[in-house]
Parts: sequence; C-alpha cells; structure tokens
Amino acid sequence: MARALPCISEGCSFCCRETTMPITASEAARLSRRTGMKEGDFCFRDDENIRRLLNNDSTKACVFLATDSAEKKAPGICTVYEARPMGCTTYPIVLDPKDNAVLDELCLHLDAFDEPGDEDAIRLLNLEERLGK
Repeated sequence: MARALPCISEGCSFCCRETTMPITASEAARLSRRTGMKEGDFCFRDDENIRRLLNNDSTKACVFLATDSAEKKAPGICTVYEARPMGCTTYPIVLDPKDNAVLDELCLHLDAFDEPGDEDAIRLLNLEERLGK
C-alpha cells in the first residue's frame, strides 16, 4: 500500500517556500488557463531564459501556495495541485551534477520517499530539455 505524501498528510509546504521551480511553456499555458492569471503573474524568466515560479512578496512562498505565513515550516495548501508543474510532482527527486536522480537533502521528509531510479533521471532530463523553450 502506498504511503501518503507528507506534503498532504502533514501539511508540509517547505519545498514551496522561496522556490526557484522551473516550468515549461506548456505548463505555464496550462496554469494560465486553469487560473485565469497571466503568465507574468505567476512566473518570470531568469538570466538563462527559463521560466520560474514566482514567490509571494509577503509569504516568500510560491504564488500558488495558500498560506498567510512566511515561516518556512508553516502549513500551506497548493491551489493548483492537480495542475502543478512536473518539477513539483517529482520533487523531492532532483538531478545531481552528474545527472543522476537523487532525493533532495533539503526535503524534511526524505524517509517517506523511495530511492529514485534511472526512469526518474530520464523524466527529469526530458523536462530539463524543454525548459528554455
């Protein structure tokens, strides 16, 4: 039986705080359609021309996180959970400098996740390829 994700069962939103989550053009378009927001209201392009989710100025959390607190361990709920970007759905799996899929040590609940495999690395590499477009 699959374990419940701690982001849901424990109300954890740590990874949504001060996020630099990259998103693809198609993810930005989907979020725009789902929310009625313009792309510039929820993401920006960095120096490498990659779209990244914006953070709320007062909470320092992703603009899609419903929270009133700037505390990193405060609870929050993703308002676009069903339409969230692939980087959000795969987190805490990230690529290391050698392009191996690993669990991000910043995650507060690493023990709740299985070790990633080669298929995870392939998914993230494919995502990375689509980011700057």
